[in-house]
Amino acid sequence: MSRLFLRFLAVMAAVATMASCLKDNDDETSYTNDAAITQFTLGTLNRYTHSQTTAGNDTIIKSTITGSNYKMTINHQLGIIYNNDELPVGTDVKHVVCTVTAKGSGMLAIQSATSDSLKWYSTTDSIDFSTLRIFRVYAPDGSGHRDYAVQVNVSSSTGTTFAWQKAADLDLPDAAAMRLVATADSVTVKLRDSIVGASTAEQYMLTADGRLMASADGGKTWNAEQLDDDAAMLPAAGQADCVSWPYFTADNTDYVLLVGTPLQDDVPYMRVWRKIAPYQGGGQWVSMPVDDSNHYPLPRQQHIALARYQGYVVAVGSDAVVRQSRDQGITWRTMGSNYALPQSLTGTVVSLASDEQDRLWMLTSTGQLWQGSMK
Repeated sequence: MSRLFLRFLAVMAAVATMASCLKDNDDETSYTNDAAITQFTLGTLNRYTHSQTTAGNDTIIKSTITGSNYKMTINHQLGIIYNNDELPVGTDVKHVVCTVTAKGSGMLAIQSATSDSLKWYSTTDSIDFSTLRIFRVYAPDGSGHRDYAVQVNVSSSTGTTFAWQKAADLDLPDAAAMRLVATADSVTVKLRDSIVGASTAEQYMLTADGRLMASADGGKTWNAEQLDDDAAMLPAAGQADCVSWPYFTADNTDYVLLVGTPLQDDVPYMRVWRKIAPYQGGGQWVSMPVDDSNHYPLPRQQHIALARYQGYVVAVGSDAVVRQSRDQGITWRTMGSNYALPQSLTGTVVSLASDEQDRLWMLTSTGQLWQGSMK
């Protein structure tokens, strides 16, 4: 961050502090210390689609899209902003003008897409949303700030398809007891012990008596994890999976997602928990309940397999439907027909993994190993 930016911020904080002390006989000016984005609206967007003339020549047609028709959901708890309804194929998200409102008229800045530098947000600036962007909002009284990661989702290009192909029929005595572990360009098959998943610094385990445990020394010692809700809200042991990835708003930190079948028979949706896990250890697990505003919850199933693929979380469970979450585990939408499980697949999916070659791997209870990739 430049010295000029820091100096300007200090001046604004001082102005806010002084202003909060000023009042007259008619009214009083007050400032909240909350730093929050309360509204995020996309402006008019350009869309470019290909067409072919009667003479067989390719042509590009330009049209416009009303961005405000695509609601941007603001999740303050996770610090993310995203559109559930994808923009149409061909929408230009590299040049987007948006309207952002902060609580109490707090000041807004946006982080560079290539560095940690910040610049003040302007309603007239064109912003490149082809990659995830970080917005920072400062409390009106200068007491603090909060970061939001903004993801603008666009439907996949019509020229790109995903395809499954069988990689092997593995001779495994009990394939359902195995799990896939990704390597740089492939996967290995390992015994699925009581460990449900791992982050950079820790391993995680669900016990038969309903506890979530963590180990920071390779499984030598285990300690009970901190929960923000009743342990009865945890998934059942043996019917859950866990996936983690580097957390975008903090260095040396992972975002860990735990998903599994509820312990209670009358719960119609899968249990979803998340943890922001610093590499030095610690952090608290937070339950992510389903409310009336969530139109795409993950339905209850007997088991689930998770993988991080192309920046999102992919899930396959006992209902044999491939779903994807683009908002860190809040909503789960059925993926396109290209992602549907192969007709020749036998058994149930027991494990997923993705390698560094942008391939998605799948193991079934009958020992089939499948590989999926974009074509």
